Amino acid sequence: MEPKPPSDADLIDEYFNGNRTALSQLWLRYDPMVYGIVLSMVKRYDLADDLRQEIFLKMYRGLSSLRERDKFACWLKTITYNTCKTWLSTQPQEHVPLEELKESEHPSVSIADEVERKQHRTLLGQMIDELPFDYRLVINLHYFEGQTAAQIAEFLSLPESTVKWRIHKAREMLQEKAKVNGYV
Repeated sequence: MEPKPPSDADLIDEYFNGNRTALSQLWLRYDPMVYGIVLSMVKRYDLADDLRQEIFLKMYRGLSSLRERDKFACWLKTITYNTCKTWLSTQPQEHVPLEELKESEHPSVSIADEVERKQHRTLLGQMIDELPFDYRLVINLHYFEGQTAAQIAEFLSLPESTVKWRIHKAREMLQEKAKVNGYV
């Protein structure tokens, strides 16, 4: 029987007790996740390594302030999301002149429909960003990363019923925000 790999909390404890390789083990465990999130958000391979390095530095600098060491993965995912969102917010929006727009590949979808769909996605993203962290996190994991409630529950160390309730409550909050802002 192979020995069980150390938990995240164990590796963090080892690191603070002088084992410098423990931090490398922790990073190697989560680097694929970080890289995947970065690529899915910024969609540029040329930036992925720079942003990963920035995320690693933030992880390194903030590790001593992490209170719940067993929630390391969630904490690192939050750092990753926030780092990417900050980078995205500093980038100029690309504007394509109307004359360069061509009809959609689907003749039944007009340019106006495509523009409207993009505006709706932008507004939805803004409303999601305004949700409290716990709700925003489960919405992102469920709808944008395709994780089931059971997977999210395991990842966050929460009961599955709590995750389902948060998803439900977040959807209610989004519907209310849409009504208040006149989108529905």
